[in-house]
Amino acid sequence: MKMMSLIINDLHERNEALIAFGSEASEKVKNVPEGKLRIALNSGKYRYYKITDAKDTRGKYITKENIDEAKELAEKDYLQKLLRAIDKETKAIEKALSILKKCNTNMAAEDIFSSLGEARQEIIKPVIINNQEYAKRWEEESYNTNDFRPEEKVYSTKKGDMVRSKSEAMLADMYYDLGIPYRYEAELRLKNGKRVYPDFTLLDVSSRQEIYHEHMGLMDNEEYRIHNLQKIEENRNNDIFVGKNLIITFESAGCPLSIRTIKKNMMELFSK
Repeated sequence: MKMMSLIINDLHERNEALIAFGSEASEKVKNVPEGKLRIALNSGKYRYYKITDAKDTRGKYITKENIDEAKELAEKDYLQKLLRAIDKETKAIEKALSILKKCNTNMAAEDIFSSLGEARQEIIKPVIINNQEYAKRWEEESYNTNDFRPEEKVYSTKKGDMVRSKSEAMLADMYYDLGIPYRYEAELRLKNGKRVYPDFTLLDVSSRQEIYHEHMGLMDNEEYRIHNLQKIEENRNNDIFVGKNLIITFESAGCPLSIRTIKKNMMELFSK
């Protein structure tokens, strides 16, 4: 659920976009010809007529040579309908903003629980919480982790996790520094009941959605590469898609990991 401030921001952005479209349409409609367009279907072909007299229900036939006139009249009708719709929506948005701003001067419903003292929070089961409280609970929640070859987890992170490679430690520290909640090798149950352990499970705080990050660090190794391609296919079969809820990074001897580039991408992705 979006916070009140985010809803207000979205409405402002929508209103600004509509006003811009309205200005563009208003300029175009100034140059359209008089009259309106009537379209008739005759023997499977469209025929166009120009009506300039309100009493004339048929209009003057527009020949193929003058088809641009039909296009201009069609665009005129479209622009006029568009402007009416924009005017109606912007007025509704302005009214909604006026109401929401009055509500937003007080504490939002999501913030009530966080405003209570610790003693009260401990004995209350909240109905609704803000994103910060949700993220806090998500990070504190226990989860099953991958117990395969635990002796390989020899690299420590700022958060206190032990990971399997220097690259994973760099990625974990990047998420920690960016304030993006993450879990390392958390159990994920697939549709067929199979348990898998993505390298990182991230929380997109604004949408409260989990996003998975797989880092492929041995792309020079053919067996490793094929295994990970199969893993990507398995993810797709479980509604986990690159560009939607799956991030993939990789490295090889000729293509080292670039934390700077990945950090820039993550800042863009998680700033929405």
